[in-house]
Amino acid sequence: MTLRSPGGDNPGGFSVPSFRALVENCSDVITLVTTTGEILYSSASTAKVLGYSPEELVGRNAFDLIHSEDREPLRKVLGDSLANPPGSHQLEARVHQKAGKWCWAETTLSNLLAEPKVAAVVINFREIGARREARVQKQNQSDDLARSNSDLEDFAYAVAHDLQEPLRSISMFTELLMQGSTLDSYSKMRAKFIVDGVARMIALLEGLHAFALRGFDGVPRPMHLDSVLAEVLENLAYAISTSNATITIDAMPRVQGNERQLLRVFQNLISNAIKYRSTAPVRIHISAQRQQTDWIIRIQDNGIGIAPEHHEQIFSLLKRLHGEETAGAGIGLAICKKIIEALGGTIWVESEFGKGSSFCFTIAAESEHKECTLPSGNG
Repeated sequence: MTLRSPGGDNPGGFSVPSFRALVENCSDVITLVTTTGEILYSSASTAKVLGYSPEELVGRNAFDLIHSEDREPLRKVLGDSLANPPGSHQLEARVHQKAGKWCWAETTLSNLLAEPKVAAVVINFREIGARREARVQKQNQSDDLARSNSDLEDFAYAVAHDLQEPLRSISMFTELLMQGSTLDSYSKMRAKFIVDGVARMIALLEGLHAFALRGFDGVPRPMHLDSVLAEVLENLAYAISTSNATITIDAMPRVQGNERQLLRVFQNLISNAIKYRSTAPVRIHISAQRQQTDWIIRIQDNGIGIAPEHHEQIFSLLKRLHGEETAGAGIGLAICKKIIEALGGTIWVESEFGKGSSFCFTIAAESEHKECTLPSGNG
């Protein structure tokens, strides 16, 4: 095959033998075109990828082989290539095969008009049908998962909201029965079991309700974590006092966040540190460390600790590591994770069983304004 140049002075084109061999043996389709798209040369691989012999394509316009929906994007890329030599420009386009089918190709244009040995625009076609299909399939799976998660959240919201009132009625009338004089002590004990069970169920549903709620009436704004922690300590004063807990706090930074949501995070994490205590006096230390545009907040305790194999599990909804002897519904850490990730951060735990835990999360420093949607509701 003679490699032609638009200049006409060098009918042999590509006079460097090694470069000629590279082009001829390349598995991609390599085509030389004029500024209007007329095909001057096409490599031997054209037959394998598109089904055309190189001779069938020379003299045709490359745009005739491109799907009608992809022609304008390709013309734009060609225009960019002509306006900004010698860099390459890329897009994905459907290319016609001789058998009548369309194949997706990664198309790269390089303006080598100024190169005497080429003097053309080089178009490289690389067939990517399988890769694109896998990518589309992965995106479809991701979309399906997102829809499924949304449906589950809607279902959780509806169930949590609709079941709370009937449960409150059960609790109220059972308590009225307990107050009556007709029940013996054994029956009253059973009735109390009902009331306690209903209270646990309501707490569980309220947690699900908070977890399922989406939407937030505002965006994160500059704020100081000192004010959040002051309110948290006030809310937890009774638990701190009765557990004899000692809480120390380093200087806290200004961040980009939401006070109400971060209050829920700190309250959940500090409550857990008190709840999952060891036999030693409870000691909790809260610190902050700058990491580029974020702060790492660390809540460290000397509690019972968590084995490494459970570090991911504890952030899942309704996952608990302890029995009914320890209060909780397995929702608090899932809510923390949802809030922190909505703020653009990450949350994790560093712990070993019997050696205490450090719950850590990242949050943007004050200068980093991040738009996001946060879950609302009570934790």
